Amino acid sequence: MFGKETFHKISFVFLAVFFIGSPFSISLSQITGGLSLFFLFLDQIQKRKFPSFPLPLIFWVGLYLSFLLTPLFHTESFHWKQNIVKSEFGDIWMGLLLLHQNYLSKLEKKKLKSYVVLGGMFLILSGIVSFVFHYRLAPYVMDGFRYVEGKRLPHLLAEIKGISLYLPIGFQSTHLTYGGLLAVYLPPVFATTYRLVRRKSSIAKFSFFFAGSLVISAFGLVLLFLNQSRSIWIGFLLGIFLLIQKQKTPLKKLIPWILVGSFFILSILVLFYHTNWIFQRAIDDVFAKRSLENQRIWIHKMNFSILKDNVLFGIGAGNYETSFIDYAIPIVDSIPELYYDLSITPKSHTHFDFLHGILLGGLIAFCFSIGFLWSITKNLEGVKRHFSFYLGIFVILIAGSFQCYLLDDEVLLPFMGLLALLPTQKLDLSPTSRIQKKFPREAVIQLPMFRFVPISFGILVFWICLSLTTTYLWSRTENKDLSLHRARTKDNFPSPLSQLSLNAKTPVPLPIPTKEWYFKLSGCLDKEMNFKKDPVPRKKPIRLVILWDEAYRSDLPQSIAIEIRKRESFDQDKEYRVQAESVVRKISLPKIGKEHWIEVDPLAFENNTPEFVDFGFWYSWDSETPYLPRIRIQGNCD
Repeated sequence: MFGKETFHKISFVFLAVFFIGSPFSISLSQITGGLSLFFLFLDQIQKRKFPSFPLPLIFWVGLYLSFLLTPLFHTESFHWKQNIVKSEFGDIWMGLLLLHQNYLSKLEKKKLKSYVVLGGMFLILSGIVSFVFHYRLAPYVMDGFRYVEGKRLPHLLAEIKGISLYLPIGFQSTHLTYGGLLAVYLPPVFATTYRLVRRKSSIAKFSFFFAGSLVISAFGLVLLFLNQSRSIWIGFLLGIFLLIQKQKTPLKKLIPWILVGSFFILSILVLFYHTNWIFQRAIDDVFAKRSLENQRIWIHKMNFSILKDNVLFGIGAGNYETSFIDYAIPIVDSIPELYYDLSITPKSHTHFDFLHGILLGGLIAFCFSIGFLWSITKNLEGVKRHFSFYLGIFVILIAGSFQCYLLDDEVLLPFMGLLALLPTQKLDLSPTSRIQKKFPREAVIQLPMFRFVPISFGILVFWICLSLTTTYLWSRTENKDLSLHRARTKDNFPSPLSQLSLNAKTPVPLPIPTKEWYFKLSGCLDKEMNFKKDPVPRKKPIRLVILWDEAYRSDLPQSIAIEIRKRESFDQDKEYRVQAESVVRKISLPKIGKEHWIEVDPLAFENNTPEFVDFGFWYSWDSETPYLPRIRIQGNCD
């Protein structure tokens, strides 16, 4: 009934569908990826063979098994659902896609590459649709091609001549996931287009396909930039460096491509930077010490605190969020105003792939992680031609120093699928087996064993060490220094000059001829709370003082209006802005030439949910040399 290769062919078909379907649905990719493995196992059973494990898969399985060491050592707290089913350990099966590496022929891998390119084109097309479509594609399709009231809308990127443009995310739920998929799928699309460009005969023979490929590649580059996944940008920059080194391409040939790419980037930058605040934020946050949505410093403070106490065996799968909170509670008890920043900080992962594995599995996970990276890069070294097709593997590994892309199922599955298409490598432990053919015996003796260390592996290790060092130094910031009352513009951008007036030693000069100045100042929580206790209404009044320096009297504001504002604390950025705000009271202060005390009774505007009491300051001047008065604000607002 079934031929000798029937199950193998069915497995191949499901793998092809897997590459095409991954950009559309995580469920579809899991189903098709799982079925490809199922028929692979049936094929091996029929042939009465034990599956052959490629080296990266051995390291992968070892890494994930190390996550269970601590839970198994502490059986009293072990829970199978938390520590196995719904934890990081549940992703171990996705690595089994690597089994295909040893069972696919060169011809089959070549055919599957075309399906990867097709999937990449679908990913780009879905990104273009989401760029102009005013609903999120995934829920819109799942709800029967209609919008259900209350579903989250896409983030508005810009409005150009009445046309609304949105943050491109395709069928994904976040721009980071879409950026990760772009990293996997764009290099194959670019590589295909590049080969068509080099084959001048194909331009005339397949003019329609050539033009379509060129246009889609250009749109892919634009989407990569607009997607704002800065970690992926860095990954591509280092990836291009590796590609140049690998291909030894003369600089003369690269200059036209560099100029074209630079023109694209500068054009988009000029088009969107001055017209769109969300795009400005993505660029400005790169240079900001701390920004409104930047909790990365807290993540790494917790990461290294956890690592310090669990370096040997780690904390185990499924325990990261609990450990994060346990280390955060003493901080909040000592500095209550930090509760808000810690509460909205993402606690599901470390935002660092390599570090996350070490936190869960300790030193054993460290060894397996290094082995996994080495085995992957060793496989990459085996790519003789079309190295650029697999560039996304390197990009994801580099970008993993900023996000946990290998914990994101939508990215991990196609990443593993791409690894399965790499040439099969056999581990050769003889350091001189191939070198002896090219060099005399005397030269071989002097050669180190560097051939075991691919260039890409060296770049990865250097980058990870640099990232770990940077994040560690960042995490050393004192907790009290992070108690920051933020000054913001009316559009919730940082207001640097206003920030300087907080607890300053002298008034702050403003640009001439400023006549009016408005900024918002984040206040303090109206509840006393911690992670493991219910909020209690705050009874102590919230206070701050506007100081009046006699030496600058003529240059200080002629009039002062104060807004008492309430801001939701736990909105989690629903509209890609700072939390919903409202003005509950306005106060006009007379110019009396002395300190102005602002006092707010938090019980006067109390809600059931915890909120912030913020302040809005509206100054106006008659003076030609305006100065911002100093504001003294302390801790949890006194």
